[in-house]
Amino acid sequence: MPARSGTSSSSMHTATSFSSSFMDASPTRQSPNRRSSHRQKRESLIRDPYESPAKQLALEFNLRLSISDREFNEKLDQAANERAKQHAQQLAYAAEEHERVFRSAKLEIERIALEEEQARLRHEEAQRQEIERLKQEKAREQAEAQRRALEARQREEEAARQAAEHKLKLQQADARIKAQQEQQAAAEKQKKEKDEADRKAAEAAAAAEKARQQAPPQQPTAQPTPAPAPTQAAAPPKPSTAAPATSTSADQIHAKYLELHQRMKAFRKAFWEEHKKPTSPLKGPVGDARRAIRTRLGQITVERKDSVAAIKRLRTECFDIALTTPGPMVDIRQYIVSHQIPQLANENEAAYPAFLLYVWICFEKFLVKQFEKEAANTDGRIIQEIGLIAASLFGDQKYMWNGLPLIDIALAKLHKACPPLFGIRGTMNTKEGRLRLGWQEDSTPETYSQRMRGIGAGYASMSLRSFAAKAPAIPMSEYWHAITSICNTPSEQLWPGHFAILSGLIRDYHKKFIQFYGVPARGVLRRAVVDLPVRAPERCKDAASTIAVYRETWKREKFSLD
Repeated sequence: MPARSGTSSSSMHTATSFSSSFMDASPTRQSPNRRSSHRQKRESLIRDPYESPAKQLALEFNLRLSISDREFNEKLDQAANERAKQHAQQLAYAAEEHERVFRSAKLEIERIALEEEQARLRHEEAQRQEIERLKQEKAREQAEAQRRALEARQREEEAARQAAEHKLKLQQADARIKAQQEQQAAAEKQKKEKDEADRKAAEAAAAAEKARQQAPPQQPTAQPTPAPAPTQAAAPPKPSTAAPATSTSADQIHAKYLELHQRMKAFRKAFWEEHKKPTSPLKGPVGDARRAIRTRLGQITVERKDSVAAIKRLRTECFDIALTTPGPMVDIRQYIVSHQIPQLANENEAAYPAFLLYVWICFEKFLVKQFEKEAANTDGRIIQEIGLIAASLFGDQKYMWNGLPLIDIALAKLHKACPPLFGIRGTMNTKEGRLRLGWQEDSTPETYSQRMRGIGAGYASMSLRSFAAKAPAIPMSEYWHAITSICNTPSEQLWPGHFAILSGLIRDYHKKFIQFYGVPARGVLRRAVVDLPVRAPERCKDAASTIAVYRETWKREKFSLD
């Protein structure tokens, strides 16, 4: 190696230099006398170069220096070998790492390719499944269309069958009624003949008696017998069947409405049980109509446009569907109380769609519940909008029967839920008395007052109205009667519920009451908010105070009762 040759050269140069300096002496020191001896010594030196200690020392030094150089060079060689070995190991490690990275990259490429292949397969599978789903959905739609068509045919056949049965029943009923009428006519004819015979016999007896009374002057020996007075002349006239508007007549009307409510409840349950069966063609429409009524009444707000939209949805989703869907018919005369039934040509004219009657009954049920629920709000405008919707629907000629609104269905529910509104009186000290006044089994004083207040406000919103093109379903005079019946209640029969009803009737409707009735309405309101709280019994003081404050509240609104 270069380092080694450099070092060796230096050592050799050192030895050569040392020998040269030692062998070449100065000429002055080589005298002639000494030449022979010097020659001898030189010869001996050549013969034995180690004879001189200095030379031996120099040679030994050179030898050690050479050995040191050799060892140093060997160490250098060993270090170089170690570094070469390390370099080789590092190169081998680098090559191995490169190979590992290469294999990893190759595996990653294979993994990515496999994922792409799997994604492609999944995409193809998803497309295949989507195509299969669309095919199945199309098949289901076709099957559903066929099923609906079949059901429509079945409904038409069922409707035709029921119409035929109903027609047959009506004909049979007509025949029975006709037979009964003939029997009644025959009985009346016999009764008239008998009455006529009795009358003639009585006249003959009277004439004979009169002749007997005129005969005594020709028979002095006979003692006259006093004639008895005719019984027909002695009988007092029968009282008129028209009873005055007292609590007795209110109870009679109330009883009729309670009977109507029972018929409605029985019909609603029977109709639902019949048409909730999977085989009934009305199963879907009946359930949808009931849910739609509950949903739409719960979505009413104070915005008039929302009320208009709600009326439209109730008509299209409930009442129109019930009116146009083929189905069974019912004799509607048994659901009318407040109107005179017109003379009918035949029993078929009394037929009314049973589905539409069911919708009316569901409507009044949810209507009263919504009145009760909204009574908890301080803003009574929502109840006013709900009452407007109810009044509009009940006043629609399309849903009437022979021009008669089915408002008795709503009145029957109101009679059941709030009897004091119609002049019914009683006591809250007994269970029967509480039930008579509209108390429910799960009622509390708070919930009872809230229900009474809500129904009072709802009744006012339905009755205290006038329409340009049609008469209101509930006459406006019924609002007057409701207030006056409470104001005329004796003090001993007043209860907190009366004041809750009165609060609902007048809180948001006093100005409209004045608008319709003028000065007489102002006098009624004065009796309601001034006179009635003053004579309220102790048990009603808190409830009466809520009515008494209206006078001061109205004064701040520049509305005075004076």
